Amino acid sequence: MPPPDTEPSPVDLLAIGAHPDDVEYGMGGTLVRHHHAGYRIGVVDLTRGELGSKGTPELRADEARDAAAVYGARFRSCLDLGDNEVAHDPASVRRLATVIRTARPRVIVTHQGEDRHPDHRAANELVSRAVFAAALATLDLGVEHHVTAGLLGFPTDRVIDGDVYVDVTAVWDARLEAMRRFASQFSAPTRDIDHTLYGIDDYLEVATTRARAHGQRIGVAYAEAFVTEQGVRSDDLVALFDGS
Repeated sequence: MPPPDTEPSPVDLLAIGAHPDDVEYGMGGTLVRHHHAGYRIGVVDLTRGELGSKGTPELRADEARDAAAVYGARFRSCLDLGDNEVAHDPASVRRLATVIRTARPRVIVTHQGEDRHPDHRAANELVSRAVFAAALATLDLGVEHHVTAGLLGFPTDRVIDGDVYVDVTAVWDARLEAMRRFASQFSAPTRDIDHTLYGIDDYLEVATTRARAHGQRIGVAYAEAFVTEQGVRSDDLVALFDGS
C-alpha cells in the first residue's frame, strides 16, 4: 500500500491517538478489518511522542507512515500538541474540530478515559469536546459543521468490559504487523531505568493476551473492546447475535 497523505480528507472511520503507535496498539485489528471491508480510514496523532524513551520523533513519524500503510489509511496527520502536554484548551479543541469537519467521519475512536497515561486521559476529553464543537453549526471554523454518528474509546493498558467488541481473529497477523512497523517502540529492548509500568519488554505479547481475554467475552480467538457513552442501537436483536 502507498503511504498515507498528511492532510485530512473525507473518511468513514477516524482513529485519534495521543502518540504515534497508540492506535495500532489499542485497535490495530479493527483498523485492518475495516480496511478489508472497504471503509476509508484516517488517523490523527495528537503529539510526535517526543518525550518517549525509545526512538526519535523523526523515526516514529516514519514508522507511523509505514504502519498506516498496513491498514490502508487515507491520511495520517500529526497536530504536534506537545508530548505530556495534551489538553482540552480552546485552541486545541478548535484545531481538532477543524480536522474532524474536514475528515467528516461517521465514527471516531480514541482513548478511553481511564488509561494510565495522562495524555491518553486528556485525549479522551479533548476528542469529546472537539466532536461537540465540530457539530456546532454556529461555530465558524472555516469548514462546514459535521455531526459524527459514533464516538468510541479503546484501552491500551488494561482489559476492559466493553460495550462493543470487534472480532479481529481473521486479521490478527496483519494487526501484529502494524505494531511491528514501530520497531523502535515494540522491538527495542526496554531501558534498565524504565519503571515496570512504563517499560514493557514485550508489547506484542501484552496486546495478544488482552485480545485473547476480550475474545473470550464473545467466543472468538481475538477481539478488541471499545466503550461508548452512547447507546448502541439495534432494530433487530436476532441479527445482532447472528455472528456475522
